[in-house]
Amino acid sequence: MKITVIGASGNVGSCAAFNIAARRLADEMVLIDTPRPDWVTLHALDINTAVTGQDMLVRTGDYADMVDSDIVIMAAGSAKTFLSRMAVLPENLPLIREIGGNVKQLCPGALVIMATNPVDPLNYAMYLASGLDRRQLIGYSYNDSIRFRMRLAQALGVPSSRVEGSVIGEHGDSQVLLFSSARLDGKPVSFTRDMKRKMLQQVPDGQKVLGELRETTGRTAAWTTAVGLAAVCRAIVQDTGEMFPCSVVLDGEYGCNNISMSVPTILGKSGVKKILEWQLASDERKLLNQSIEVLKPAMKYVEELLH
Repeated sequence: MKITVIGASGNVGSCAAFNIAARRLADEMVLIDTPRPDWVTLHALDINTAVTGQDMLVRTGDYADMVDSDIVIMAAGSAKTFLSRMAVLPENLPLIREIGGNVKQLCPGALVIMATNPVDPLNYAMYLASGLDRRQLIGYSYNDSIRFRMRLAQALGVPSSRVEGSVIGEHGDSQVLLFSSARLDGKPVSFTRDMKRKMLQQVPDGQKVLGELRETTGRTAAWTTAVGLAAVCRAIVQDTGEMFPCSVVLDGEYGCNNISMSVPTILGKSGVKKILEWQLASDERKLLNQSIEVLKPAMKYVEELLH
């Protein structure tokens, strides 16, 4: 198993590389970051030492070293910090176009996990630029569901390990918290209006605080993303068939075409094995429709620049 991490000198890329290596999810890992070669060399040396005894090779490389990768994690992007993820779309799109061409040439059988923001339009851009099957492209949006489950557990007064819950739609401000998906010990949960209202406020408020701290520190929520990326990779490598909310290019699912957004998926060695079309509550469907409308202009922008 060969995993390549592009943007491996940054917070998300380096943290993801370490978490994946610590779980020995690959035989070989290639760390690429052409703007900061010294940083990525240091990370490779350090991670190699950290996982000594696991019979795993971690090395640096350039785009040519992507050849025959099984998984490519895209974590490179603009170093600028904005409160809005969409604000960096014009800056990050050319990079996706370039890397998409490399993927098409060097590792057309790879699964590509998009962790660069804005995830939804850039996952769609990778689909257009690489020519890969849509089920090979996984936009990382799992953090939203992790945070939702944390808030659910707090509201119910139980450990988060007992709680399930998913977030779909945009990986951004219009995301949809699916209270209908909430489970406690595998059983549906009933919520009062007040509980829903508080959580609908708490989750965006928490993300706003993260956004403000990202603006002042220049650091994103790399630890959460790294742990989530490792979990996604584990589901792929071990073919677990686990469900993850991921941004995927839709072809009729949820009434959408030519758009990438977060939906519940079953992941495995082939990538997106199945897209689950859940029955949504009427208010959830309304919010999802609103989220789709938010995403449409970004998808059109991508199409205009890549076609």
